[in-house]
Amino acid sequence: MLRKSTRLVETSGPRVTASVPALTASGTAVREELRRILESPEFAGTERGRTLLTYLVDNALHGGLDRLKERTIGMEIFGRDAAYDTGQDAIVRVSVNSVRKRLAAYYVRTGSTGQSSAVRIHLAPGSYTPEFLAPTADAPEPQALPVETAPPSRKWFYPGMVAALAIACVALGVQNWHLRSRPDGPLPLLVLPWSLFGHPTEARIALTDGNFTIHKIYTRREMTLSEYTSEQWLWELKDQVPQAIHVTGTRFTSVVSAVTAARIGSLLERAGCSPLVGSARSLQLRDFKQDRPIVLLGSAPSNPWVELFDERLNFVIDYDIQKRAQRCRNRAPKAGEEPFYAPLPASGAPGVAYAILSALPNLAGKAPVLIIAGTNAEATEAAGELATDIPRLTRELQKRGIDPASKVNQFELLIRVQHLNQAPSRSEVIAHRLTP
Repeated sequence: MLRKSTRLVETSGPRVTASVPALTASGTAVREELRRILESPEFAGTERGRTLLTYLVDNALHGGLDRLKERTIGMEIFGRDAAYDTGQDAIVRVSVNSVRKRLAAYYVRTGSTGQSSAVRIHLAPGSYTPEFLAPTADAPEPQALPVETAPPSRKWFYPGMVAALAIACVALGVQNWHLRSRPDGPLPLLVLPWSLFGHPTEARIALTDGNFTIHKIYTRREMTLSEYTSEQWLWELKDQVPQAIHVTGTRFTSVVSAVTAARIGSLLERAGCSPLVGSARSLQLRDFKQDRPIVLLGSAPSNPWVELFDERLNFVIDYDIQKRAQRCRNRAPKAGEEPFYAPLPASGAPGVAYAILSALPNLAGKAPVLIIAGTNAEATEAAGELATDIPRLTRELQKRGIDPASKVNQFELLIRVQHLNQAPSRSEVIAHRLTP
């Protein structure tokens, strides 16, 4: 959610098993549905997505389930060699996830316009084996999408945004100066998740990409991580919003992201670690294989690098296409937990949102990646406040029976946030996962 923006000044696999697909339709019907999907706007301009979906469907239809494995797909579709490391190279997981989102978007659009088909191609989360389902029996028609309010006038949108940027930059500079000038002594990072950092000399902090968020608002399409890093989407933004031409070359982030980065930077500096703050767009895949920690701010819609780790996490912020809103998914609910946590808007009473604070090894297992993300800006802000308030974080961990100084490999917190007037008012940890 791009609530306000500020200008950014740059400084410096899971195991998936194939299962027999649900064949409730003939091969002819499936191939006809595949043809319609490949010709749809959702798959236009993504040759790799078209090729990958065709490969998955063809093998499922003709009994090639043994080929629907991550390593085999990587070799046959993406040209990887037989010995490539699937743990470090996430090309298959990221690409299949993109195809899954495009399929969901396709069926929401066709369902809302009254189009129907004899079969629906479904790609379940965590699976590379498509299922072919009869819409009436196995895959209910999507509900009509809510009518959206008209977007803000483009005539004043960008001038207003630029004015907000100037104010935000001044406020951020003053706050950052206060944080850096505190006379606190050294603060060793001995509390989870910071204790997973060890004693690094540098750590990267990747801010949300405000330009990318604006792009999604206007184009309403998903893209793969490789498309994002190619930066070709910036030309789409220029075509969609001509008024944005003069700002597409400048990297923007949200105020919440910038303030959270300042808090984290101050915490790291007091522990003797130099924070390197930059846009998510400045990262490369190799950065996630080095021995330097990375902090990712925001969920995948504003920081696409988070998708690299989605399938390794239990709590994931994803996008509910039906409601056009972010939500938190719980992959393996325990007793008393829900499979999904959907936010509630503020309407008189405080609204409810959810956030995750997760730390896990990077693609090479050499350093941790910390993810701070929420279903909206208020939730992300609350998660950042909790992460940088060491005394409060310690109390929250102890309340859930977690030793703050315990040694773990992966750490996840699910946070419930109440918010009012575009600011968090109360937050609490409601679930956690620890992996030794």
